[in-house]
Amino acid sequence: MLKYRLLMMLAWLAVPFVFVQRLITGKDNFKTFVARLGYTSQNSANPRLIWLHAASLGEFNTLELLLQRLSQKFTNYDLLITVSNKIAFERAKQHRSSKIHVVIAPTDFGSVTNKFLNHWKPSCLITIENEVYPHRNVKCAQNGVPIIFVNARMSAKSYATWHKNPGLSKRVFSCIDYCFAQDQNAFERFSALGVPADRMAMLGNLKQFQKAIPVGHPDLQTIRSAFPKQNTICVASTHKGEDQIVLDALKIAKQTNPDLKLILVPRHAKRAPEIIALIEKSGFSHTVRSQGNLPSTTVDIYLADTMGEMPLWYSSASQTFVAGSLVPVGGHTPYEPAAYNSAISHGSQYSNFQVIYEQLVTAHGSLQADTAEEIARAWLRLCDPAVRKAQLAAAQKALFENNDKEKMLDTIVQKIASLL
Repeated sequence: MLKYRLLMMLAWLAVPFVFVQRLITGKDNFKTFVARLGYTSQNSANPRLIWLHAASLGEFNTLELLLQRLSQKFTNYDLLITVSNKIAFERAKQHRSSKIHVVIAPTDFGSVTNKFLNHWKPSCLITIENEVYPHRNVKCAQNGVPIIFVNARMSAKSYATWHKNPGLSKRVFSCIDYCFAQDQNAFERFSALGVPADRMAMLGNLKQFQKAIPVGHPDLQTIRSAFPKQNTICVASTHKGEDQIVLDALKIAKQTNPDLKLILVPRHAKRAPEIIALIEKSGFSHTVRSQGNLPSTTVDIYLADTMGEMPLWYSSASQTFVAGSLVPVGGHTPYEPAAYNSAISHGSQYSNFQVIYEQLVTAHGSLQADTAEEIARAWLRLCDPAVRKAQLAAAQKALFENNDKEKMLDTIVQKIASLL
């Protein structure tokens, strides 16, 4: 823990530079950045406060499944929601009320964590899925604040990093009062890092209960007119090193089906210039979302370099290639495209969601492909309506056929109540 404290003390030197960088890139404004340092004008007069943390939009979508149940069960408590990025913050603010407070999460500097805890005085901390901060965990434990992880997951990469620091990991993970793991891998990894076995349960994945949000975007019909859904592929959340592979796949697939269209959604919008260069080099016509343009029928690729519009893209495509699975970043969730009835293909590097992808592949609910040639074959196969329909049915069964939602939520709420 001493090495971590020293590292975080040195990190203070970078704060002014990070501040300027985040303002320039639009990731923060002045108010949200200083909130990361523990400064806020919000407060709660209620001495009973449940702190709920969801890192980004995916985790917040899971948290939304719990919010109503928590509000109903803990009527004497206020709820404090913290998130780590701007998009999740805008979504979370929609839930603000006299009893629900929403702020940007504090960074893990020791003094900032102390300031945050002294200001809000939470009765417990509920973390959704996967953010583990040393100072946050240790200082909550020191202040008698129970820590509960809900729908916990951990990638192989994160586990390897923690495993290299056994002293730190044992100190940090032993502070967790209860952990609801979403699968066997998460259970084993949290346990190996220091969460006692009697403080853990493998409850299952709450994402299986997520529902598609109705898409009423004014651009939807224009996009579908230019990009007919049956011939449109969404490539979701690409990382550096993946774009060229999918462009090569499109070139191969269009030799058989020249009507194919691609909605290319980078994980990080700032990569748009380098992706545009790759598209132009590949000889495809394209339109760029961030420039305020909509595609026409003559366009091959719509570069969707904006944030917070994934429901629009999933709704516009009959199939989705879930990226982050061709390079070692661990993959991204299959639940969202499946919820929008978009047939799934993906690469083999999906350690963040290993159990569910293995189930999907085994159940024929998705197609796995790693090379441009394999991806092109998968796309062409899913252009067949009968094949696509069968795969969608298998995916729905593997991902969503579970009637235990109320039981799972009750189990979580009862455990929270026992620790308050």
